[in-house]
Amino acid sequence: MRPIQNAGGEETIRERSYPVAKATAITAGQVVQLSGGKVVPAAAAQTAAILGIAGEDHSGTADILNPRADGDEILVCDNPGLIFECPVPTIRAASGSAATLVPASGDIAAGAADDAYNAAVLVLSSNSDKPGTRRAVTDYAKSGTVLTLETGGTPAAGDEYELYPALGSAVCALNAKATALVVSATGATAVRCIGHDYERHTIRCIAVAHTLAAKS
Repeated sequence: MRPIQNAGGEETIRERSYPVAKATAITAGQVVQLSGGKVVPAAAAQTAAILGIAGEDHSGTADILNPRADGDEILVCDNPGLIFECPVPTIRAASGSAATLVPASGDIAAGAADDAYNAAVLVLSSNSDKPGTRRAVTDYAKSGTVLTLETGGTPAAGDEYELYPALGSAVCALNAKATALVVSATGATAVRCIGHDYERHTIRCIAVAHTLAAKS
């Protein structure tokens, strides 16, 4: 994950030091949370509040060139309104028609609910049609993992698509390293998609649930 700016428009990214166990391994750009008062990586299916994005590497092992590598503090970009970005998730087509696409097995989480990807946008990366072709998703059926699309070309098996989640949705899960979002799993309800960058092949996100956010 890469911090971009704050939701208020200011581009200064605040970093503050937080306690961390000396042996905890965290990489810059990893989504982190607090556990027992110390910073730890967020879970792959994170639903609890997040603290922010790690602002530095903390390998958890001694490094003569970096005394903070196994120190007891780590910098975190912790503004509750922080906007951050990551590479867009991708799926492959197993089959399709002029108005539907069935993803390859496992590319979309079996637990994704009906309509989870409604209003998402698929962008063809490679194979049968013109790369960059955009197809809006008008419906998603959990049974058979069928994406209904605006009418267009017929997806061929092996076609790769970038899947830009609907703006405002929180349907993706953090990957195993908590550094990007995937659609092959569910659970990242603490992170919401708020922007698409088709030229840079990234999505922009913000925390839904944040440790420092004011509670209503």
